[in-house]
Amino acid sequence: MEPLSEDDPRRLGPYHIIARLAPGEEDPTAAARLFLARSAGGVRTVLISTPSAEFADDPAYRGRFLAEAESARRLGGASPLARLAPVEISDRAPEPPWTAFPYRPMLPLPGVLQMCGGPLPVRTLRALGAALAETLAEIHRAGLTHAGIAPENVFVASDGPWLGGFGAVRAAGPDGQSRVGLSGLAADALPPEQAAGGRPRPLGDIYALGAVLAYASTGRRLPGAGGLPEELRSVVLPCLASDPAERPTAAALVDGLTRGVRFPLSASLTAAPSGPTPTVLDSGSAGPPSAMPVGGPGSTTVDGGVGGAAALLSPGWLPAPVVVALAEQSAATLAAEVEPEVEPTEAESAVGAPLKEGASIPGEAPGAPDPDAAGRGDPPGAPHAPTHLPGGAGVAGRPTRQGAARPSRRALLVGAASGSAGLVLGGGAMWMATAEDDAPPTPAERLAAANHSRRRLAGAPPTPLWCHDIAGGPPTHPPLIWSDKVAVVANDVAVTGIDLRTGKRLWTQDDVRPRGRLLPIGKDSILVPGDGLAALSAETGDIQWWPKSFRPGGRTPYAALLAAEGGTLWLAAGRRGSGAADDGLVIAYDLAGREERWRGPLPGGFDEGYLTKDTLVVRGEMFLAFDRERGTRRWRRSYEGVTAGRAVTTDGRDTLIAAVTNTLRGYGLADGGGSAWSVQAKGEAGSGHTADFGAPVVHGDVVYATDGGYAVHALSTATGEVRWQRTYAFAMKTLSGARTPDTAVDPSGRTVLTANDVEVDAFDAEDGALRWRFTDLGTAADRGSVAARRRVAVTDGLAVVTSGRSVYALPLS
Repeated sequence: MEPLSEDDPRRLGPYHIIARLAPGEEDPTAAARLFLARSAGGVRTVLISTPSAEFADDPAYRGRFLAEAESARRLGGASPLARLAPVEISDRAPEPPWTAFPYRPMLPLPGVLQMCGGPLPVRTLRALGAALAETLAEIHRAGLTHAGIAPENVFVASDGPWLGGFGAVRAAGPDGQSRVGLSGLAADALPPEQAAGGRPRPLGDIYALGAVLAYASTGRRLPGAGGLPEELRSVVLPCLASDPAERPTAAALVDGLTRGVRFPLSASLTAAPSGPTPTVLDSGSAGPPSAMPVGGPGSTTVDGGVGGAAALLSPGWLPAPVVVALAEQSAATLAAEVEPEVEPTEAESAVGAPLKEGASIPGEAPGAPDPDAAGRGDPPGAPHAPTHLPGGAGVAGRPTRQGAARPSRRALLVGAASGSAGLVLGGGAMWMATAEDDAPPTPAERLAAANHSRRRLAGAPPTPLWCHDIAGGPPTHPPLIWSDKVAVVANDVAVTGIDLRTGKRLWTQDDVRPRGRLLPIGKDSILVPGDGLAALSAETGDIQWWPKSFRPGGRTPYAALLAAEGGTLWLAAGRRGSGAADDGLVIAYDLAGREERWRGPLPGGFDEGYLTKDTLVVRGEMFLAFDRERGTRRWRRSYEGVTAGRAVTTDGRDTLIAAVTNTLRGYGLADGGGSAWSVQAKGEAGSGHTADFGAPVVHGDVVYATDGGYAVHALSTATGEVRWQRTYAFAMKTLSGARTPDTAVDPSGRTVLTANDVEVDAFDAEDGALRWRFTDLGTAADRGSVAARRRVAVTDGLAVVTSGRSVYALPLS
């Protein structure tokens, strides 16, 4: 998924465009664009195909595009080929022509390889090829040719591949004319006879499918024979024969890909279908999803039940990173906002009557489920109506008559997030904050809640213990967790204390204007940088200390908080009217005794500090070290590559650790400035460039850091020895902008968390294994700001996350 560009439409017919489904950077310019779109109120989600901008005014291409779409719809009238069939075709001037297809989470084949970081496993290749070959066999049996098979037109879903681009060769150029160099036609997937202008024929589809399999098995277009896996070489190479007569038929190709392969089918794959078509929110709760109303779960596009390809599409056929990416796409689609929801009666009429009030919902005693619920859902051949999740209102009020008659959306979504929405390992399930008087739940939300499991499955994100909405703007720094009792959050309006156990507001202090990261100080105080420095009681929020001398206009106005430990804080302050060249001070202040311990001169521009065992290291253009106890200057030096703006920390002993673009470096503080060790980032920032590191975080003798390519690193602070490095090709990172994720570690050192503009991810600190991913939708006040920065603080067993104006408590265990 990619954000829309300036040239992309924002609406086509009744559909609001959400995002572009891009095949990949290395693919040829497509003659058609593919978008995710939703109708008003989220009643229907579809994939829309429309000509690219360069073909928008070409009447000949427009005519060929519509003709091929109509042929696909006629062909898809037979249920075994329903995946080829658009459910809607539009030629309404002046908008460009478009076709709409039923939506389910899927990725173009180049995107799948990108998620996997290279070629696909042989098992995945066999399953992919067999399912596509079965589809071609049915098309050829009908006397037609697909004429559009290419990597960018193969889409991978959890239940198998979908084949798009029907008739792309015929639409790009008429027969008899050379098609070399035409937009939308991949040279490697274009059969030689069609490139010369010949009429597309069935054996040309075989060549194109062979090219797709060669690409998927090597990661390269037009690979040499030696690059193909040995197990598939004898199957794929005949497909690429220049003479069509030497190519196998589609049926023979199915046989070659499935011969000798035995994967036992589980009972869930052979059971008869039942229940409504799963939505993106409840996928998996009623068994593996089926592509069509006919045939059992696991059916391919042609067998109407369990066939050769279905055996290969058994659980585990997709690599884990692809499963995670598909879950992400579901989450991102749910997060998209469209026009206000239609009236409930209209929404319900689109997908069937709502569940009865007696159906079991989270937080209530189980009741008898609706006996008719299992048969409800979308009519055969129509796209399902996925859940529409608008943000919730901030302050709960008295429920409306209609809202009082139904369970709240909050109750339904908490249950759905805890069970069915997180079935796959690392699945990006969402959680939503709403008020009790919010709009009534949609039928899909009610269905997801009715089918949910009360047991949180392995890999599912945790259900928040509570959610609290604050007034004012979103916090710009992580919250502070005090004594495992209070979560303290600061924004541009006030500082708020929240009970860590219940999520209830304990106090609000709006006399101070915070403008920095909160720090614990002493036994019961919180230090708030802002208009001067203030210390608040963590239990009551009362101001304990707010000296005038450190406020603007005071004798030594506060400039920057350098460090704090125990009852002592170190700060940079200014001197009024001295006229000295170094018109600044570094001050050590004893908060308990309300007195200075020492002060000394500090050049301007030194505004960051780090504590080691016996020194205060202050950073500006260079580094200065002061004795912590007496304030005497020990040394002044610079470190190679560590310039202003580089993220820096220390191990608290004798090592300075800095993120220098795409390198993490360790420097001996007692040495002359040379790097003691360095480690390169693993993630990619795009166009083959290595991503930059974010701020490192130290726990014990390990430093953790995340780069902009979503690779998480664990290194020894002393030597830089790599403990582990894990790269995660998250699909939603395109929504996160260029900012590197923040990193945090829980006090026990068992869990590493990263937070970005979209989600919070939890990793095992021992080996970097992905535990879960949490994505929320925020509140109504944050609507349209889904990409607001997430901030996270962590204590033993609990993480506190801010997202926009919402604060969540997530259990780690």
